Amino acid sequence: MVTRVEVLEACSIHTDGDMRPPLARLAASRRAFVACRAEERVLVSAILTDEKVELLFAWLSMAFAGDRRYNDLMLAFAAIFGDYDEGSAMRSLVEEARAKMPPENQPVGERFSLREREAASLGAMGAAQWTGRFKTRPHALLDVRAFESVDAWVCKLPRGSRRTIAKLPSQNWSVNALPIRPNQPAPHSSLAHFRCVVAHEVRLLADSPEAFFDALSQAIGRYVNTVSQAGEIREYRDADDRVIAFAHEVRKGRTIRGQWFYSTDAGSKAYTWFHSVHDLVRRAIAADVDIVDLGPSGTDAFSQLKERYGFASVDNWHMVADYQGPFWYEGGREDDALLDRIFRIKRPPG
Repeated sequence: MVTRVEVLEACSIHTDGDMRPPLARLAASRRAFVACRAEERVLVSAILTDEKVELLFAWLSMAFAGDRRYNDLMLAFAAIFGDYDEGSAMRSLVEEARAKMPPENQPVGERFSLREREAASLGAMGAAQWTGRFKTRPHALLDVRAFESVDAWVCKLPRGSRRTIAKLPSQNWSVNALPIRPNQPAPHSSLAHFRCVVAHEVRLLADSPEAFFDALSQAIGRYVNTVSQAGEIREYRDADDRVIAFAHEVRKGRTIRGQWFYSTDAGSKAYTWFHSVHDLVRRAIAADVDIVDLGPSGTDAFSQLKERYGFASVDNWHMVADYQGPFWYEGGREDDALLDRIFRIKRPPG
């Protein structure tokens, strides 16, 4: 697919006095596009390749490192997906970013503290609803207290769902548990994991050339979110040791939340999402958790898919899923007295 778009002049986001980290500034860059003046027109191809994903990650890495020349996503799209003269300044920016691109599996995210990561997690977990600030979308919940084992849960599923679960042992991938540690780059802040986020969003959203670039913007924002949060990553690698999917989980109070899930096209065909749900339920039962929360669904079809695995869509989910209490980590619970003082309030009526 090709489309003709206006290329905006290389106007960095004005960050004078802006103390937010580069990740946060870049995530806000779409709001700055309207302030830029059109300079030229470039034909861009709305086609995703491995090389384009690599160049986009290289560009973002320069922005995350604080290079203000790269703080414009619209310029990034034109420079990476556009057709222009070899002597263009955009070409120079791309080649400089390419030369400094980090290795495929090297985490390069910001070193957020534990409190920063926990605070960043709360919005995606739906804290606005359990604190009574505003109502969020329905969440898909499964009460695991009735199950003594994961097999007991599987036995209650429809025949088609049981058949899907039965296919999981034959899949040729491995799963690694990667804790997100404070004051270190998130383990999934790498090009390998960025590929999963981009492929996932483009697959779901890019049904036109214009939607293609919106999908890329969504992917960048979602990548920024997940690498800034707390919890644990379940990473899926194929037989060639390539990352094909990852699940991001956060446990707080009596609930474990399937926060994010992203996969490449290959990962989406390898039953990775189904395994992530099965394994999450298994560990929740073993850990004496009450509720598994898969969060809101982007489409009715996805809500229906979750329902086939026992996850009911609950409007007043905050009355069922208990998020009051500390975050939990690999070594047990973490005392989050400060966050609890902020967020532990009486639950509003449904």
